[in-house]
Amino acid sequence: MRKYQHTLTALCLGTLFSFSSFGSYASIAASGGFTATQNCEAFQSFRKQTNPDDTKLIVGKQYQIKALNQRDYRWVHILVPDAKPAVRWVSKDCGTVDLSQSISDPVKKHDNKYSNSRKSCSTVGDFDSYVLALTWQPGFCEHFRYKGTKPECNAINDGKLKITNLTLHGLWPNKASCGTTYGYCDRYARLDLSRNTIKQIAPWMPNFYYQTKFGEYEWKKHGTCQTRDANDYFLTATKLVEKVDASPIGLFIKDNIGRNVSVSSFKKKLVASFGNNAVDRISLACTQGKYLNEVRLNLGKDIDLSKPIIDLLNAGPKGRAFYGNCHKIIYIEDSGK
Repeated sequence: MRKYQHTLTALCLGTLFSFSSFGSYASIAASGGFTATQNCEAFQSFRKQTNPDDTKLIVGKQYQIKALNQRDYRWVHILVPDAKPAVRWVSKDCGTVDLSQSISDPVKKHDNKYSNSRKSCSTVGDFDSYVLALTWQPGFCEHFRYKGTKPECNAINDGKLKITNLTLHGLWPNKASCGTTYGYCDRYARLDLSRNTIKQIAPWMPNFYYQTKFGEYEWKKHGTCQTRDANDYFLTATKLVEKVDASPIGLFIKDNIGRNVSVSSFKKKLVASFGNNAVDRISLACTQGKYLNEVRLNLGKDIDLSKPIIDLLNAGPKGRAFYGNCHKIIYIEDSGK
């Protein structure tokens, strides 16, 4: 073998400022006022329901909003000055939320065209489609210069790990007007996945066998721009990989491991299965133009896992040419050197 390597657009009303994630969900930075209508508890952790000093809201009092939880927007992070710690989570049902006002906001608004444009390309939920990027791991690890930073590639090249399926590079919310710059909707987000989720992801994102570093990068850059929590986001992505791997896309690749194939024959096979319109939403990527390392699919914004791949593709925008940066003849690597 040759050597190789519901939608939360409203959350950004008012001035945004950075805030980190809490519990198992990433928070969405926001500002505004929360007026209590009930004497609800103010939790340090809404997931664990911890309230170390038995702090409760005062009916009629207005509190400064710091952030909103990402999942379904059911919890609000507010400043309770007399509490220790002073920043607490409260249920949105315990009061009224007004994100159009700012209380003692220390951050000045940037009204210039550049900052407004930058915000429009890093606003949660403000996307119009997805890109599902799938890696052919043996081809990537054999020929890409990863400089020893990927333990899964070391294991594949050493023959300790054999990968014979497509794997997840990323599920990327995409906004046509932003080109490739849409992302980083919460630069301070942290990734907190359950052990069960990590176990389910690993066969489809092999870096998770060894660490979560790559997943953390994908979550911060792309995952924070959509509205699923981290566990749901990654599990949805892995289920999409499974569907594609079992489709004519994955079957063609696996049937030709260790062989040279023509890109035109690959496309012809897929057109016969999906039709031209769907295939116009698929593109390849190759290292040095001749070693397959990635397949990208443009999907619609609403992902319904019960639908077949052809429906998800037909709902997406047309992308670059099927051959991408690949030559007419490409090689599909096997695991190991």
